[in-house]
Amino acid sequence: EIFRLNREGIKYLEGYFDYKFPFPKYDIVLIPEFPFGGMEHAGATFLREDRVIFPQEPTANDYITRANVIFHEAAHQWFGDTVTMKWFDDLWLKEGFAEFMAYKTLEKVMPQYNAWKVFYERNKQAAYLTDSTKGTTPIYQEIANLNSAKSAYGNIVYRKAPSFLRQAEFYIGEDKFQTAVRAFLKKHEYANAGWEDLVKEFETASGEDLKDWANIWVKQRGVPLIRATQNDAGIPTQGLSGFAKYEKPLAITLNQSNSLNERGIWKLRTKLYIKVDGENEPRIFNQAIPMNSEGEQDFLLTPVHVNSNTFIFANYQDYGYGIFLLDDKSRDYVLKNLQNEKDPFLRSMMWGSLWDSVREGELDPKEYVELVEKNISVEKDESTIQALLARVSTAMTYYLAEEPATAGGSDLRSRLEKMLIDKMRTAPTMGQRITFYRAFLNIAFTDNARHVLKTMLTDLNDDLPLKTKDRFDIVTKLLILGDADAPRLLADLEKTETSDDAKRYAYAARAGIGSAQNKAKFWSDFTANKDISESWIEAAFGPFNSPRHAELTLPYLEKALAVLPNLKRDRKIFFVNGWLGAFIGGQKSEHALAVVNKFLADNPNLDKDLRLKILENADLIERAVKIRAKYKYN
Repeated sequence: EIFRLNREGIKYLEGYFDYKFPFPKYDIVLIPEFPFGGMEHAGATFLREDRVIFPQEPTANDYITRANVIFHEAAHQWFGDTVTMKWFDDLWLKEGFAEFMAYKTLEKVMPQYNAWKVFYERNKQAAYLTDSTKGTTPIYQEIANLNSAKSAYGNIVYRKAPSFLRQAEFYIGEDKFQTAVRAFLKKHEYANAGWEDLVKEFETASGEDLKDWANIWVKQRGVPLIRATQNDAGIPTQGLSGFAKYEKPLAITLNQSNSLNERGIWKLRTKLYIKVDGENEPRIFNQAIPMNSEGEQDFLLTPVHVNSNTFIFANYQDYGYGIFLLDDKSRDYVLKNLQNEKDPFLRSMMWGSLWDSVREGELDPKEYVELVEKNISVEKDESTIQALLARVSTAMTYYLAEEPATAGGSDLRSRLEKMLIDKMRTAPTMGQRITFYRAFLNIAFTDNARHVLKTMLTDLNDDLPLKTKDRFDIVTKLLILGDADAPRLLADLEKTETSDDAKRYAYAARAGIGSAQNKAKFWSDFTANKDISESWIEAAFGPFNSPRHAELTLPYLEKALAVLPNLKRDRKIFFVNGWLGAFIGGQKSEHALAVVNKFLADNPNLDKDLRLKILENADLIERAVKIRAKYKYN
């Protein structure tokens, strides 16, 4: 299968670029515990072994991830190796293009996975997650020295940049976009190029002046917030051609603002989807709709029943880049009708628009969780199911009220656990059952949940086969929850599982033991034990920082921030991102937010890139504090 994906991917890329594979051979090399998912040496890609040889029974999401990394690294043979960026400030020119081309390849080679829906669920959401924070950066990041290049790797170059390219393709047209890409490759082959060179080719192919448009997208940070509003246009209906007395025209305005309240408006094109309650077919503006320079666009929809509940969605088929917020009528329509939408792509985007409402404090997170619980059976696609359950986990962990360490848990949690247990046993496909199992493992809390997990360790079940990593994951969760049987279960597992991978899993599991003495031991390992490999630390700092142990790990938060300059210097790409995601992501309190803010205030000379990384990750706590306060979940 790996050879098929690689062969078909190369064939598609050769055709798309109109450029034969640029090197005399192409090897794929698998490396255990490789520090990156992949590395695109000219003529030879190195891949982390567990991205290709699955350590757990795979789901559709795992197959997509594997294909993505193969296609991404293959695309680098052209964008990255044949044409290389002049310097790391243009890192997006290779990483963003490789990711964009990976999804175009996925669309052709594996059409069953609905590539652009997956792109929306994975790339777009991750881009918005970073780009709406005070720690975001422009796509083009000024890198003064090589020692800061590591910090350029993250959601902006890997997620926002391909999202911008998706918008650029729609903005100038697919054929013109492809013409420009082909010309760019041929003009700069075996040489260096910058982003301005690519824009010149866009201009040549389209015949448009795109300098200002591109400059805003590439050099301005942040994400546009776009809201559609609807109201009576105020035009009298009597005698107006095309209207009955009970009908009125509807004025629709798209309004854009900057998520960071900074200057600058993005010129973009999108598709507008309008569904009037009671009408069988939606109204779709099939032509691209440009936002004007003031960030507004007006429409007059005719005719519409005066009492109609109208759903307006301003980013149909996801060509635009922005957080597209629902007006009150549209949100009400989605809450009542989401389960009836037959288009899985649009339905996924409807779910996403509601989650945006949660994150912006416009929808109670409990209402979102209950809607997922009620309607999850509508979803058959594993990618969508995983996305929904991940949001449920975020809401339960950070946004809703803290649950005391009692046997029963809240009524909502008990219902969720019951639903997930049922689905992981009875869902129609193996992939769905595994997807529900992984979500259950993440949410599990009550006595009943722990009993189910312990039973799974001993009962062989062909409908839900568990591999070595799964068993260690279960024991890790039990240790985090303080289950009395967990230490014995870990010891038993270590007797039968003795591989190098198993030893790493066991080490990480012990980081989840909730005692002050254990946390101190692992902190010493993380910062002073030279015999502990980086991959072991990366496996362990997640369990160490379980939000269930937030009080135990809060004393380490400031220390974790203080060692960042050393980590930046000594550790590999992505380590700092993971470190901050774990240590800040293990907290959700106002106290923890105060610790972060005080550290930033006390360290004005901290490297700018590290300061931004802290701000990016601290947005999780800041948003959680605001949402809990608004809905009184403190």
